[in-house]
Amino acid sequence: MSGAPRIRRSDRFAVFWGGGLGDILALRPLLQALEGTLDRPPDFFTTATHLQGLFQELGLRVTPHILPAQPFPALKLFRDLGVRFDWLYLGAYPRIKTRMLAHVVGAGRIWSSRHPDADAFIGEQVLADVRALGLATDGQPYGGGAGMPRASAASPPDYLLFHPGAKARWETTRWAADHWRALLQQVLEASATDVMLVGVEAERGGLEALQQGLEPNLRGRTHISTQLPLAGLVSAVERSRGVVCHNSGILHLAALLGRPTVAITGSSARFWRPPYPHVQNVTSGACELACNQYRCPVPFYRARCIRELGVEQVLAAVLPMLTLKTAAR
Repeated sequence: MSGAPRIRRSDRFAVFWGGGLGDILALRPLLQALEGTLDRPPDFFTTATHLQGLFQELGLRVTPHILPAQPFPALKLFRDLGVRFDWLYLGAYPRIKTRMLAHVVGAGRIWSSRHPDADAFIGEQVLADVRALGLATDGQPYGGGAGMPRASAASPPDYLLFHPGAKARWETTRWAADHWRALLQQVLEASATDVMLVGVEAERGGLEALQQGLEPNLRGRTHISTQLPLAGLVSAVERSRGVVCHNSGILHLAALLGRPTVAITGSSARFWRPPYPHVQNVTSGACELACNQYRCPVPFYRARCIRELGVEQVLAAVLPMLTLKTAAR
């Protein structure tokens, strides 16, 4: 990449990217580097509709555009903009639809590179892109914890943070609610550590069901919070003993903040698995495809990658985070 063209201050730079918290955190080092390089913020194209506030909370300067899901309305959006971009950034692993749209839209340079000298994890590939583009970086994954929003919020004095939520269509990464309840029960029985259950408001019913499924004497040691702004979530993660979650935005937030993390991984692609020592990516071992598909593509497997992940296997990864009752005596 030594001969790669450099970005000029006057260039129009566009990003085609996903729309979750994890996506934006992985891309954060590039957006931070572009802020000191370009005269105007990069244009950010996504099909996600909730990112405006997230960019603001993270202090990232971009001009967001919500792309229609259908191709012809999406092309009309670009025609109406009337801009010829100097750069279209797709990252290392764009979907086929994203590649096709980029080539139809066209640009002076379409950037999509995989760096064999860097870890396959998408965050490390972004850092390699920043270096290859000649942009300034401190090399910290996700851009580091400096500048992340924080807020004071009430929380237990000694707790793990659980995020059992996941989008319903992710059948290959969503661990069964009964498994989450059994894990929660065993963690509380084995330790003096409380558990904070977090999620979005739509997940409150599921979190309350987990709480009510516990033995009555343990319910008071679970604390449900579903309306934390990003700053409150950052603080809750930082103060916790560690995080247990699916491969989700909270996983990448915990990885950024350096908290011990157990990620229930399922089919998540290897490029979505943070490779850092404080993160354990736990899978059943029953299928190593890492297909990253919403539904299992293998006949008769029925998503064994996540279905056959047992509670004891996850508990073994979680126990080092706890204040065990036997050790406290």
